[in-house]
Amino acid sequence: MQLSLDKIDTCTTVNEIIGYEGNAARIYFQCLGKLVDDDFKFEKRSRRPPLDEFNSMLNLGYSILMNEIYSRVENKGLNAYFGFVHQDREKHPTLVSDIIEEWRAVIIDSMVMSLVNGHEIGLEHFSGNLDEPGIYLTKEGLNIFLHKYDIKMQNTARYLPYIDYAATFRHSIDLQINCMVKAIETGNIEEYNPIWLR
Repeated sequence: MQLSLDKIDTCTTVNEIIGYEGNAARIYFQCLGKLVDDDFKFEKRSRRPPLDEFNSMLNLGYSILMNEIYSRVENKGLNAYFGFVHQDREKHPTLVSDIIEEWRAVIIDSMVMSLVNGHEIGLEHFSGNLDEPGIYLTKEGLNIFLHKYDIKMQNTARYLPYIDYAATFRHSIDLQINCMVKAIETGNIEEYNPIWLR
């Protein structure tokens, strides 16, 4: 992952950056899969459909967080479909995809790890359909997941270097979007600094 990060400084196109990011993400998820409870082991990301319980929770969490960021982006007057890194696709909010990259690991990935390794959720909270591939949360599992998500978003952390207090994740996301608005309005990219995870 560090090699990919080092290579980004030499990139001349967005596609090159995306390539190195993709390589780092692949390694990240391989390692993440080795840190979870044996029942929830997974080897790689699977999206549509999720082929295991862990991916099922990641997909759901990313979707919920994406919708939350989408509403916040629109409330700030930004065009959710005009991004910087992710490629424009029909009906895909690329700006939201750009913003969520900062928050996925620290909010969703860590939350899912906590649910699994803390034994707050079990295999009995998932079901599959014999006719179609895919593993999904049951109603009870969904309630557990949503309750955990709400608690997570109310947690405070000190990820933003430009404030001297702990902020909830929701407030932190708002502050980062405010910085993005200022960077766009002033034309000064230095107004926006992505969070750096410890």
